[in-house]
Amino acid sequence: MGVTPYLTASKLIQCKSEFLDILDYCGRHGVIISTDKVFACGYPTHSKCLNDSCSLIVDKPNCWYVHLLAGNPKYIFDMVKPLEYVCFERFDNKYRLYKFSKLKRRYGK
Repeated sequence: MGVTPYLTASKLIQCKSEFLDILDYCGRHGVIISTDKVFACGYPTHSKCLNDSCSLIVDKPNCWYVHLLAGNPKYIFDMVKPLEYVCFERFDNKYRLYKFSKLKRRYGK
């Protein structure tokens, strides 16, 4: 058996306590998905809060912030409530904001 998506994701964060903090936050305020095909953790927020200093927890979220992802993302679209946007960054502090529906189509769902 090869490396699982969870193990791949855990290696993306060098500091283990930071990795556990991310899991804790996503577990309390969002979702953690872990299968043999994909690992993802994130939380709902508002797209206007991504670059602003507003609270991460909002009353009317319109965006999934994906904190960690490893494996094939096509499997997560049916496991979360669709919101208008999906946001992520690739460890470069540049947020990428996409329409949920566009990414879902891109990954064949």
